[in-house]
Amino acid sequence: MKAYFLGAGASAGTLQSRGIRVPVAVQFGSVLFEIDPGWTKKYSELVKIVNHLNLPLTNWPLEPVWTYMDYYAKLRNAVPGGQKWSGESPQLKRALLQVYEKRCDQAADSLPRDGSYTLGNFLQHELARGDGIISFNYDTVIERLARRFDRYIQPVGPLRRHGAILLAKPHGSTSWTMDFSTCRVRSTSASGGLLVDSLSPEDVTDDIKSRREPLVLGAVPIKSELIKEVQASYGDNGRSWIDVYQTIMGQWRTVVEAIRDADTLVIVGYSFPPEDQYGRFLIREAMRLRRNSPPTIEFFELPEKEEERSQAIMDTFENRVAKPRYRGKIE
Repeated sequence: MKAYFLGAGASAGTLQSRGIRVPVAVQFGSVLFEIDPGWTKKYSELVKIVNHLNLPLTNWPLEPVWTYMDYYAKLRNAVPGGQKWSGESPQLKRALLQVYEKRCDQAADSLPRDGSYTLGNFLQHELARGDGIISFNYDTVIERLARRFDRYIQPVGPLRRHGAILLAKPHGSTSWTMDFSTCRVRSTSASGGLLVDSLSPEDVTDDIKSRREPLVLGAVPIKSELIKEVQASYGDNGRSWIDVYQTIMGQWRTVVEAIRDADTLVIVGYSFPPEDQYGRFLIREAMRLRRNSPPTIEFFELPEKEEERSQAIMDTFENRVAKPRYRGKIE
């Protein structure tokens, strides 16, 4: 069994042939500015945070901004005279959708069917029954490519077919909906299949009662979505967001099972960010659950980052695996 770990580099390397820049986290602000130079007028609260952190408005990284927002939401009362943000969370969700939604959907649909690129080759020639895909990407590139190549891929959910290729998205998806009127999450179709159409920025309204948001998680130190007690305390009219907890916990359980059982892990453009402490903990616990020898690890990355990424993989797995095999850059 193989498990494929997809990161932002997988989408970036795949869609560059279509002239679409899909940013890794450090490039997020520059791509947002590139596609919408007037973003500062639409996301005024987000601008305040970027300015507060002394980051350039034309080129700011996503992870420290999201981490700051997350810490401030939890710890603001400990900061005398702290800043009074309002509406920064929905504005960030709109910005994420602007960068990762339909422009990525449309570019993925325009890719050739000959499989002459890394993800196409995986779907046509490498993926086999029982394999798993772990996508840390918010976009739906892999879902849409699976549909183009007529590969049946089963999302994590209540329906699970034996021997299916399973897709887990532990950081959520632009196609998953948090419905604020019901405090429920929709992460699969009615038949238990993949959701491939992203939400749009217009779906994220300021009216809390009618708002829909994508369920996407930041690579932040404290992921509230993975804390049952926190999610149970959110919501209105006696409802809670326990559905968020159950959805995301199911994704991460699948990640742990894949690392526990896989013979080979194939890392495709994922950087194992140090902010993602929850992910590192669960990966290491999965390694402790293994009954077989450590998995073989292969990875794709830009040539100039080969050694850096190899070391990051070794660090994440606490040097309990052999040196990963480099398979080249993502085409």
